[in-house]
Amino acid sequence: MKLLFINPNSSKAVTERIAEATKKYEDETTRIDVIACQNSPEGIVTAADELTAGVNVIRLLQEKEKEYDGAVIACFADPGLRAAREKIKIPVAGIYEASAVFAKLQASRYSIISSGDHRDIDPWVLMARSRGEVENIASIKCLNSTVEQAVHADEEKLLRLIGACVKKDGAGSVILGCAAFAGQGDRLSQRSEVPVIDGIKEAVFFIRMMILYRK
Repeated sequence: MKLLFINPNSSKAVTERIAEATKKYEDETTRIDVIACQNSPEGIVTAADELTAGVNVIRLLQEKEKEYDGAVIACFADPGLRAAREKIKIPVAGIYEASAVFAKLQASRYSIISSGDHRDIDPWVLMARSRGEVENIASIKCLNSTVEQAVHADEEKLLRLIGACVKKDGAGSVILGCAAFAGQGDRLSQRSEVPVIDGIKEAVFFIRMMILYRK
């Protein structure tokens, strides 16, 4: 099984973080390649960024789809996901979509911790509403950082935010809502009271399921 993870932004640091996080899910039956959209912004922050990234994701998928069994859009805005399912023949998943599925399997409500600041909460709400997820969200909190700064986010600060999601907001699981957090979910889960999801493992399992379901 050959999988493609697409980083819709052009950040080298985020792409490397995603590539590092996906390595542990490769074995004799699964190969994972990670490719960034070079003509996209370094971070998907605005609605305009998301539109640009979505177009670039579709173009890259059209170029690469014959080489892979399935693809994952590795950005929590899932840019281009709906269009990809219209245009692309192989299964395509988004990491927010996959994360939400696994978060709800473990708890009735989940919180989201993202990069950015308070101005990014409304876009998260709109995205969650478009996916029918609003009633499942306990809270949305921001790290007050850029996407690239989130690659080096302080673990203790993340743990404090996770603790607030659990104790103040009643979350039963927490999604790290930025691909810059890739690979941190398992470690933070071990140090927290609840499952913490970074979307990489979940997306690998989700896209494998989609591929097997089609066979």
